[in-house]
Amino acid sequence: MTTFLKFYVIFSLPVLLVLGSVRLLITDQYLAIEYRKASFPEDPYGFDLSQRLESASANLRYVRANQPIKALADQRLEDTPVYNQRELKHMQDVQRVYQLAINVWHAILGLSLLAMLMLTWSVDTRPIFFTALQWGGLVTAGLIAAIGFLALIAWKAWFVVFHQVFFTPGTWSFNNSDTLIRLFPEKFWFDAALTIAGLALLGGLLLAFAGWYWKTRPGNRY
Repeated sequence: MTTFLKFYVIFSLPVLLVLGSVRLLITDQYLAIEYRKASFPEDPYGFDLSQRLESASANLRYVRANQPIKALADQRLEDTPVYNQRELKHMQDVQRVYQLAINVWHAILGLSLLAMLMLTWSVDTRPIFFTALQWGGLVTAGLIAAIGFLALIAWKAWFVVFHQVFFTPGTWSFNNSDTLIRLFPEKFWFDAALTIAGLALLGGLLLAFAGWYWKTRPGNRY
Protein backbone atom coordinates (compact mmCIF):
# COMPACT_ATOMS: atom_id res chain seq x y z
CA MET A 1 0.00 0.00 0.00
CA THR A 2 2.80 2.42 0.89
CA THR A 3 4.48 1.73 -2.46
CA PHE A 4 1.26 2.59 -4.31
CA LEU A 5 0.86 5.79 -2.28
CA LYS A 6 4.48 6.73 -2.96
CA PHE A 7 4.12 6.39 -6.73
CA TYR A 8 0.75 8.12 -6.70
CA VAL A 9 2.30 11.18 -5.03
CA ILE A 10 5.24 11.15 -7.45
CA PHE A 11 3.15 11.05 -10.62
CA SER A 12 0.33 13.28 -9.39
CA LEU A 13 2.63 16.22 -8.68
CA PRO A 14 3.29 17.13 -12.36
CA VAL A 15 -0.46 17.27 -13.04
CA LEU A 16 -1.16 19.29 -9.89
CA LEU A 17 1.59 21.81 -10.57
CA VAL A 18 0.78 22.31 -14.26
CA LEU A 19 -2.99 22.64 -13.80
CA GLY A 20 -2.48 24.78 -10.71
CA SER A 21 -0.31 27.11 -12.80
CA VAL A 22 -2.97 27.22 -15.51
CA ARG A 23 -5.55 28.24 -12.91
CA LEU A 24 -3.33 31.12 -11.77
CA LEU A 25 -3.23 32.49 -15.31
CA ILE A 26 -7.01 32.48 -15.87
CA THR A 27 -7.27 35.73 -13.93
CA ASP A 28 -7.63 39.47 -14.50
CA GLN A 29 -4.30 39.97 -12.72
CA TYR A 30 -2.42 37.96 -15.33
CA LEU A 31 -4.23 39.75 -18.15
CA ALA A 32 -3.19 43.13 -16.75
CA ILE A 33 0.45 42.03 -16.49
CA GLU A 34 0.52 40.55 -20.00
CA TYR A 35 -1.27 43.42 -21.75
CA ARG A 36 1.00 46.04 -20.16
CA LYS A 37 4.22 44.41 -21.38
CA ALA A 38 6.16 46.63 -23.75
CA SER A 39 6.60 43.64 -26.07
CA PHE A 40 2.88 42.86 -26.25
CA PRO A 41 1.51 43.80 -29.70
CA GLU A 42 -1.16 46.45 -30.04
CA ASP A 43 -4.42 45.57 -31.75
CA PRO A 44 -4.10 46.72 -35.39
CA TYR A 45 -7.91 46.92 -35.69
CA GLY A 46 -8.53 49.47 -32.94
CA PHE A 47 -9.02 47.89 -29.50
CA ASP A 48 -7.44 50.10 -26.86
CA LEU A 49 -6.09 48.70 -23.58
CA SER A 50 -9.28 49.21 -21.59
CA GLN A 51 -11.45 47.57 -24.27
CA ARG A 52 -9.06 44.65 -24.49
CA LEU A 53 -8.98 44.17 -20.72
CA GLU A 54 -12.76 44.39 -20.41
CA SER A 55 -13.48 41.92 -23.21
CA ALA A 56 -10.69 39.51 -22.29
CA SER A 57 -11.71 39.58 -18.63
CA ALA A 58 -15.28 38.64 -19.58
CA ASN A 59 -13.91 35.90 -21.81
CA LEU A 60 -11.84 34.33 -19.03
CA ARG A 61 -14.71 34.72 -16.57
CA TYR A 62 -16.96 32.78 -18.97
CA VAL A 63 -14.43 29.94 -19.04
CA ARG A 64 -13.52 30.04 -15.35
CA ALA A 65 -17.02 30.40 -13.91
CA ASN A 66 -18.65 27.97 -16.37
CA GLN A 67 -21.12 30.62 -17.51
CA PRO A 68 -23.68 30.05 -20.30
CA ILE A 69 -22.55 31.04 -23.80
CA LYS A 70 -25.05 33.91 -23.63
CA ALA A 71 -22.47 35.74 -21.50
CA LEU A 72 -20.28 36.08 -24.60
CA ALA A 73 -22.98 36.09 -27.29
CA ASP A 74 -24.65 39.15 -25.73
CA GLN A 75 -21.48 41.25 -25.76
CA ARG A 76 -21.67 44.18 -28.16
CA LEU A 77 -19.28 46.83 -29.39
CA GLU A 78 -21.15 49.73 -30.99
CA ASP A 79 -24.16 47.45 -31.57
CA THR A 80 -21.98 44.84 -33.31
CA PRO A 81 -21.56 41.39 -31.74
CA VAL A 82 -18.06 41.01 -30.30
CA TYR A 83 -17.81 37.36 -31.38
CA ASN A 84 -18.94 35.54 -34.49
CA GLN A 85 -20.53 32.09 -34.39
CA ARG A 86 -17.29 30.19 -35.03
CA GLU A 87 -15.64 32.02 -32.16
CA LEU A 88 -18.56 31.29 -29.83
CA LYS A 89 -18.44 27.61 -30.74
CA HIS A 90 -14.72 27.49 -30.04
CA MET A 91 -15.18 29.18 -26.68
CA GLN A 92 -17.72 26.52 -25.73
CA ASP A 93 -15.06 23.92 -26.55
CA VAL A 94 -12.47 25.84 -24.52
CA GLN A 95 -14.81 26.02 -21.55
CA ARG A 96 -15.47 22.26 -21.68
CA VAL A 97 -11.75 21.45 -21.80
CA TYR A 98 -10.96 23.87 -18.98
CA GLN A 99 -13.78 22.69 -16.72
CA LEU A 100 -12.77 19.05 -17.27
CA ALA A 101 -9.15 19.89 -16.46
CA ILE A 102 -10.10 21.74 -13.28
CA ASN A 103 -12.39 18.92 -12.14
CA VAL A 104 -9.53 16.48 -12.70
CA TRP A 105 -7.23 18.81 -10.77
CA HIS A 106 -9.62 18.95 -7.82
CA ALA A 107 -10.02 15.17 -7.78
CA ILE A 108 -6.28 14.50 -7.97
CA LEU A 109 -5.60 17.17 -5.35
CA GLY A 110 -8.05 15.60 -2.92
CA LEU A 111 -6.62 12.12 -3.42
CA SER A 112 -3.06 13.46 -3.17
CA LEU A 113 -3.78 15.16 0.15
CA LEU A 114 -5.26 11.90 1.43
CA ALA A 115 -2.19 9.95 0.25
CA MET A 116 0.13 12.47 1.88
CA LEU A 117 -1.82 12.28 5.13
CA MET A 118 -1.61 8.50 5.13
CA LEU A 119 2.14 8.56 4.51
CA THR A 120 2.89 11.19 7.14
CA TRP A 121 0.57 9.74 9.81
CA SER A 122 3.21 7.28 10.99
CA VAL A 123 6.84 8.07 11.75
CA ASP A 124 7.81 4.86 9.96
CA THR A 125 6.33 5.96 6.61
CA ARG A 126 7.33 9.62 6.64
CA PRO A 127 10.65 8.96 4.89
CA ILE A 128 8.62 7.39 2.06
CA PHE A 129 6.58 10.57 1.79
CA PHE A 130 9.65 12.79 1.66
CA THR A 131 11.22 10.52 -0.96
CA ALA A 132 8.00 10.75 -3.02
CA LEU A 133 8.02 14.53 -2.65
CA GLN A 134 11.63 14.71 -3.78
CA TRP A 135 11.15 12.43 -6.79
CA GLY A 136 7.80 13.96 -7.70
CA GLY A 137 9.43 17.37 -7.81
CA LEU A 138 12.30 16.07 -9.93
CA VAL A 139 9.95 14.27 -12.33
CA THR A 140 7.93 17.48 -12.69
CA ALA A 141 11.03 19.58 -13.29
CA GLY A 142 12.35 17.14 -15.89
CA LEU A 143 9.10 16.86 -17.81
CA ILE A 144 8.46 20.60 -17.79
CA ALA A 145 12.02 21.40 -18.83
CA ALA A 146 11.69 19.03 -21.80
CA ILE A 147 8.27 20.36 -22.85
CA GLY A 148 9.36 23.97 -22.37
CA PHE A 149 12.47 23.38 -24.48
CA LEU A 150 10.35 21.94 -27.28
CA ALA A 151 8.05 24.96 -27.09
CA LEU A 152 11.03 27.30 -27.38
CA ILE A 153 12.67 25.63 -30.37
CA ALA A 154 9.50 24.67 -32.28
CA TRP A 155 6.74 26.90 -31.00
CA LYS A 156 4.43 26.81 -34.01
CA ALA A 157 4.53 23.01 -34.26
CA TRP A 158 4.03 22.72 -30.48
CA PHE A 159 1.06 25.10 -30.63
CA VAL A 160 -0.58 23.16 -33.46
CA VAL A 161 -0.09 19.78 -31.76
CA PHE A 162 -1.53 21.12 -28.50
CA HIS A 163 -4.71 22.31 -30.24
CA GLN A 164 -5.05 19.12 -32.28
CA VAL A 165 -4.99 17.10 -29.05
CA PHE A 166 -7.76 19.08 -27.36
CA PHE A 167 -9.88 20.48 -30.21
CA THR A 168 -11.43 19.26 -33.44
CA PRO A 169 -9.30 20.18 -36.48
CA GLY A 170 -10.54 23.28 -38.27
CA THR A 171 -12.38 24.72 -35.26
CA TRP A 172 -9.55 26.65 -33.61
CA SER A 173 -8.02 28.75 -36.42
CA PHE A 174 -9.30 32.27 -37.05
CA ASN A 175 -8.65 35.39 -39.13
CA ASN A 176 -6.40 38.09 -37.72
CA SER A 177 -9.42 40.41 -37.69
CA ASP A 178 -11.48 38.07 -35.47
CA THR A 179 -11.93 39.11 -31.86
CA LEU A 180 -10.26 36.07 -30.32
CA ILE A 181 -7.03 36.79 -32.22
CA ARG A 182 -7.21 40.47 -31.38
CA LEU A 183 -7.63 39.70 -27.67
CA PHE A 184 -5.30 36.71 -27.52
CA PRO A 185 -2.62 36.96 -30.23
CA GLU A 186 0.11 34.34 -30.56
CA LYS A 187 2.35 36.36 -28.23
CA PHE A 188 -0.20 35.88 -25.45
CA TRP A 189 -0.11 32.08 -25.78
CA PHE A 190 3.67 31.95 -26.10
CA ASP A 191 4.08 33.97 -22.91
CA ALA A 192 1.39 31.93 -21.14
CA ALA A 193 3.06 28.64 -22.06
CA LEU A 194 6.43 29.83 -20.77
CA THR A 195 4.84 31.23 -17.60
CA ILE A 196 3.04 27.95 -16.86
CA ALA A 197 6.25 26.04 -17.53
CA GLY A 198 8.23 28.39 -15.32
CA LEU A 199 5.79 28.17 -12.41
CA ALA A 200 5.56 24.38 -12.62
CA LEU A 201 9.34 24.03 -12.94
CA LEU A 202 9.93 26.27 -9.92
CA GLY A 203 7.29 24.41 -7.93
CA GLY A 204 8.85 21.06 -8.82
CA LEU A 205 12.33 22.18 -7.79
CA LEU A 206 11.06 23.62 -4.50
CA LEU A 207 9.19 20.40 -3.66
CA ALA A 208 12.23 18.32 -4.59
CA PHE A 209 14.40 20.42 -2.30
CA ALA A 210 11.82 20.25 0.51
CA GLY A 211 11.62 16.46 0.27
CA TRP A 212 15.40 16.11 0.25
CA TYR A 213 15.84 18.57 3.13
CA TRP A 214 13.28 16.99 5.45
CA LYS A 215 14.58 13.51 4.67
CA THR A 216 18.22 14.34 5.38
CA ARG A 217 18.14 17.15 7.91
CA PRO A 218 20.16 16.53 11.07
CA GLY A 219 18.26 15.57 14.19
CA ASN A 220 15.25 13.89 12.57
CA ARG A 221 14.07 10.56 13.94
CA TYR A 222 13.65 8.70 10.68
